[in-house]
Amino acid sequence: MMRLFRWIWDRGILSTFMAGLFVILPVVVTLAIMGWVGSKLVGLVGPQSFIGGKLLDLGLKFVTDPAVAAVVGWLLVLAAIWALGAFLKTTARYKVEETFHEIVEGIPIVSAVYKPISQVVSMLKNREEKEMSGMTVVFCSFGERRGGGFLGLLASRDTFRMRGEECRLVYIPTSPLPMSGGLVFVPAGAVEKVDMAVDDVMKVYLSLGVLASQLVPERYRV
Repeated sequence: MMRLFRWIWDRGILSTFMAGLFVILPVVVTLAIMGWVGSKLVGLVGPQSFIGGKLLDLGLKFVTDPAVAAVVGWLLVLAAIWALGAFLKTTARYKVEETFHEIVEGIPIVSAVYKPISQVVSMLKNREEKEMSGMTVVFCSFGERRGGGFLGLLASRDTFRMRGEECRLVYIPTSPLPMSGGLVFVPAGAVEKVDMAVDDVMKVYLSLGVLASQLVPERYRV
């Protein structure tokens, strides 16, 4: 077996295979992510889902063919969303949003879910807003000897005390979907600010680290 492996290695067969693999790997990962997201969307708004059924019923009010009715239902919803967006671009935007938020947040059970989601969506929608501008890229080390670490985002400017130790609240992105990460309280001494853009950190995680050599600032590379 070792002779066979050495022969394959010496002939460059394995290195050639790896070269081809790394060329198609980004495409494969991208397709896998799109397939996963697509399956989730089908389950959420597909023909057999609650939303999909309602859109089908809406379309059947105008046409008789079920396939065409589903398309008509979606077109009506998309047109309504576009019209809402056009209206919100006017000077009445902030007043309407504020009124809507107040109504929804006044509903006891719904507000518990709606409020944190609306904050995250607001953060992603406008990078210039306070939520995104307040986030800082940090490097967090772990272990007594600090043998490893990770890039994260400082989720809050506040310092917290956990188990008698000062901690910072850090959001840890995950690969390949950075927004599916989690929050960790990290000892303040193990959190170091990194002069790097938030977008670049997200791209590093999204690319499974492939783009790290291009996005991590040169002064942090050897």
